Amino acid sequence: MMKTHSKLQAATALLIGVALIMPAFAFAQNSTSSGAGMRLRARTSTTPTQNFCTTLDAVVTRVEGAMGEREGKYQTNRAERRAKLDERFKERDDKRTENRSDWDQKRSEWTVKLDARASTTEQKAAVAKFIADIDAAVAARKVTVDTAIKTYRDGVNLDISARQSLTDQYVATFKSETDAAIAKAKSDCATSVAPKIVRITYVASMKAAREKMHVSIVTIEKRKDAVKPLADARNAAVTKAVADFKAAVQKASYDLKAAKKA
Repeated sequence: MMKTHSKLQAATALLIGVALIMPAFAFAQNSTSSGAGMRLRARTSTTPTQNFCTTLDAVVTRVEGAMGEREGKYQTNRAERRAKLDERFKERDDKRTENRSDWDQKRSEWTVKLDARASTTEQKAAVAKFIADIDAAVAARKVTVDTAIKTYRDGVNLDISARQSLTDQYVATFKSETDAAIAKAKSDCATSVAPKIVRITYVASMKAAREKMHVSIVTIEKRKDAVKPLADARNAAVTKAVADFKAAVQKASYDLKAAKKA
């Protein structure tokens, strides 16, 4: 169950990776300043920065393609994790149902034999009470365990939904800020703003968007332990249900033995 949540962080981080690509592309357009670029600077100091505007469309296309691919993988992974979680829940439910059915069958066979051993009216009454007490203990344990499991799963599902909503919200904000940075760069290039200034403004905007997204991830990660209290509460409830059941069985057995001696 913990793996489900940790993978949400990983999926969000994938989109962060796209943000990291964008400024890298921007700087890459100026990488010609090394080596042979020394000669370029000797000829003109504006050529490297002019490349930012002339290659901006290509940069944007590559970045948007990478972002779309990563987001598609994230959505696919999210659906697969949900399906696996549901399947795991179903497998456990089926196993629990099977075990209960087997135990009920054995208990039924055992009570028939027990009742057959009772020869007097008093003994039959004592056996009937014993069987009723055991049935009540079984029913009580079942209700407690099922309630504990449902409460746990409801809490898990709520936590998953909350984390996914936060992730979607933060990613949407990041994409919006990315789009704004691209639109600003295109507008500045179209209105003949100095390419160097365009690049500086763009990179600064993307840096701010990335830092904001990192803070958002930290916020999501703070929720990673939210499921632990739910699991602890479920385990405690199941443990108590088992202990109460054993105590009820012991008391019923004691009462039956006492009735036989009377």
